[in-house]
Amino acid sequence: MPVPPREMSLTLDTPEGFHELPLHLPPDVLDAALWELAEKIWPEGTEFQRETTAVVYSDLTEALAADNALHAAVAFYEAEDGSVSTAQLLVRAEAVDPEAPEVVAASFQELLSLADHRSVARVDLPRGPAVLSLHATETEGEAILPALDFAHIELYVPAPVPGWLVVLALTTPCFADLPRYTGILRQIGESLVMRSAERADDLPKGPAAGDVLAAFGLRGAANSDGGDGARKTTLDTP
Repeated sequence: MPVPPREMSLTLDTPEGFHELPLHLPPDVLDAALWELAEKIWPEGTEFQRETTAVVYSDLTEALAADNALHAAVAFYEAEDGSVSTAQLLVRAEAVDPEAPEVVAASFQELLSLADHRSVARVDLPRGPAVLSLHATETEGEAILPALDFAHIELYVPAPVPGWLVVLALTTPCFADLPRYTGILRQIGESLVMRSAERADDLPKGPAAGDVLAAFGLRGAANSDGGDGARKTTLDTP
C-alpha cells in the first residue's frame, strides 16, 4: 500500500499586477472578498463591470477550490498597443511516487514529450530540476462568440519533500506576451520554497537566478514585470 506523502508548506512570490482569488475562505465572507477583488480590478470601472467580475470569479473560485488548487490569481498588464493583457496563475500540488527529484523530473519530461503540439524542456531552478512545458489549446465558442486560443506555460517542480510535485501554470490568450509571462513564471518558480510542514520555520536561503527562459530562447524577457512589487504567499498542502 503506497505511503501518503508528508504534508508540505510552500512559499512563493507573485509579482505586482496579480490579484489573488480567495480560494479557501468560508462562504459567509467569500462574497465580500470577491467584491473587494472586483474593485481592485476595476478601480475606475462601472458598477456593472465590478458586479460581472465578482460573479465570474465566484464560479471560478468555487471550481478551483473543489479541484484542490492551492493558489490562484489573475494578472492584468497594459500591452504595447494600449490594450489589456491578462493571464491566470494556478498553483497545485500532486502526489507522485516518492522518488528523487531528478527521477521525478526525468519521468515528467518524458511523459509530457509524448503529447502532440507541446514544447518541453528540462530546466534547473535554484531548488533543483524542473520541467518547463509550452502548448496551446482552442476553446470553441457559441455561434455568436469566436473560438479562443490559449497558451499554457507550465513549470513542474519536484519537491524536496518526498511524494510531491508542484505545478505552476500560467494561461493566457495573449500569445504576443508569451516572453513576458514566461519571465513571470520563471520569477515565481525561482522564488518557490518547499519544505515539510513540521519544518515550517526552517527556511532555506533565498534563490538565485535560474535559466528557465533559456530553454525557449526567451532569456531577454527575464526582467519582466514584477520585482520590487512582489507579494509573498505561504500555502499548505491538504
